[in-house]
Formats: sequence, structure tokens, C-alpha cells
Amino acid sequence: MPPAKLIPICAPHFTGLEAEYVAEAMRTGWISSAGPFLAEFEAAFARSIGVARAEAVCNGTVALHLVLHAIGVGPGDEVVVPSQTFAATASTVRHAGATPVFAEIDRGTWTLDPADVVKKLTARTRAVVPVDLYGLCADVPALRAALEASGRGDVFVLEDAAEAFGAALHGVRAGALGDAGTFSFYGNKTLTTGEGGMITTSREDLADRLRLLKNHGMTKQKRYFHPEVGFNYRMTNLQAAIGLAQLAGEADLIARKQRIHARYRAALAGEPGVALQVVPPGHTFCPWITMLVDEHLGGEAERDALMERLLERGIDSRPMFYPNHLLPAFTEQPDAARGSLPVTEHVSFRGLALPSGAGLTDDEIDRSIEAYLAERPR
Repeated sequence: MPPAKLIPICAPHFTGLEAEYVAEAMRTGWISSAGPFLAEFEAAFARSIGVARAEAVCNGTVALHLVLHAIGVGPGDEVVVPSQTFAATASTVRHAGATPVFAEIDRGTWTLDPADVVKKLTARTRAVVPVDLYGLCADVPALRAALEASGRGDVFVLEDAAEAFGAALHGVRAGALGDAGTFSFYGNKTLTTGEGGMITTSREDLADRLRLLKNHGMTKQKRYFHPEVGFNYRMTNLQAAIGLAQLAGEADLIARKQRIHARYRAALAGEPGVALQVVPPGHTFCPWITMLVDEHLGGEAERDALMERLLERGIDSRPMFYPNHLLPAFTEQPDAARGSLPVTEHVSFRGLALPSGAGLTDDEIDRSIEAYLAERPR
């Protein structure tokens, strides 16, 4: 028999408005890093998240780096990050010249453990980057309380909300919980511009500095005048056109993601050995992808073999992020990891994601569930 048609892990979902807006940008000639869609997208995104300002950039990685650079993080500084995250969270700390210090996650939510963060603080700690993992907000209020109690309320909290558009904690949207937040609009994210990112903050002075730095450090008052070295981290009007169209349908995007995850949860929550992300009270969960940890898997090799069997059935899947504190990119750096992180290692090597694109049909979800249940170890 021919192989089954592949169900991709997280395909983008478009309504048709995206093509109309892109065509308008092309028709008017505004295709680069200036144009009306950019201003409209930034303003609309800030309103959606509930912050004073949103600054569009070319991807989620530079969003993190730009904030760290803007607040003065540099050589000799430390930034605490979870080890369970995409490598960009820690890479951008190195880009700024600082040292990433890896902290443990909570066993249920898989987000940053505030108590372990406090253990990793030193006099050199400048910032903490809680990650809203897989669409669940990190407990930033608990983190702030822990920082205050430890006498380090001065530490900057940079919320990495790359995967959490649509999520919220106690009614506060992801991206508005920290001193600043960052988003990714990569092609597989809930809201996409192909490539792209956004920085959100209610600190007007920080937003002004971010706008200066992302545009080569050039002032608006005097063309080609650069008071400091900046970057070309700008988003294009074409990307913003896609983003604005996506944002117009945000309620539908969020509802689709929640419906898909609810179907997975209903089928898998009672399976022996299957652990889905715990959603504590007060959280609005907007799953980027449905990730699960299978306790019946012996580790990385068994998990990867299961994923190969799923692929043979036409089901795309992804592993959980590799523990950053074990990556060669960071273990070669002095002080990058301090001690083992057993929770991170346990869940990372037993975690896998099933197809979660907003356009999935119930039949495709059920086919993914059926394949997983048939192939997983008992």
C-alpha cells in the first residue's frame, strides 16, 4: 500500500484576507521596512495583548536579543533561563555577551520553577527569561514574588511568549506579564507572518529605545544620523500585512487551537503513563502544539523510534526541546550549567508533540490519536 498522506505537525492556517493585504502592499509599492501595514499591525497587536507598545521585528530570536541589548545586558552578566526551551532563548543571552544560567522546570506545567530560579541568582544576575512553553503562561507573578522575597526585585523579567499567542494568566495576556514580552511569528506558530516577531511592553522609554536600535540606531529627527550602533531588525510591510490579516481572525485561531487540544485531551488524559501539560487554575491555555510525556518510554531512543513508526503511518510529530544545559553549544561555555536538572531531562526525553495545526479536521486529529495509541509502548 502507498504511504498515508502526511498530517503535518503544525501547518499555517489562512483565511484569504492575507493574500488581499499582501496584494495591496505590492500594488502600492510598500514592500520593505516601511508602510501602513506595519504601523497598523503594531498598534493592533498592542491592543490585543493589552500593553502600551508593540515593536515589530524580523523574528522572535532578534526580539529577545534586542531587549537584552537595550537594557544593557553584556559581558560579565548572567541571565537565568529554563533549560526546557528552544535554544534561541539561551543563544540570545550569548549574543548579548552574557552567560545563560539554566534553571529547572515544574514537573506538571513544564514551565520555569521560581524556587529554582532563586537558587541560581548571583550578584551578576541581570534578567530572568520565563518561557510560556507550548502555549501555557509561566507563573510570572510567582516568579516576581520569589525575586522580591530574595531581595532581587531589580532583576528584569523578559517573558518569552514565542509560543503563547492567545494564552493568559489571571486575565493578563501572554506578553504582558513581564517587563517586556517577545513573540515569534514563524510559519508554524499560531499567528504567523512566515518569519517575524514582536516585542511588547508598557514601558514607553524602553519601547522608544527598541525602535531606535532596531532601525540601525538612526534617529527619526535627523536622517542618517546615528547616535549609537544599532541593528537592522526590522519587519517588512509584506510580513505585517500577513500579520494584520491573521490578527483580524485571532478569536477563530485561538478557538481552533483550543478545540484541537481538547479533543486530544479527551482521548489521551486517561491513558496510563500519558502526561499532558497541567493547566493550573487561572490559566487560559492556548496550545501552540499538543505535547505529551509518555512515561512508558525508556528515554530518547525509544521516543525517537516511536516517532519513526508514527511517520510511517503518515503522522508528523516532534520531540520535546532538547535540554539546553546538555547542548554542546552551552556546555562548552563557563558556568553555563550548574548541576543536573532531573525534571527537565526526564520529560524532555519522553516528550513528543502530535499534529496541532489550526486547520486540522476532527478526522485528522482522530487518525493521529489512533496511530499514537497503536504504536506507543504498553
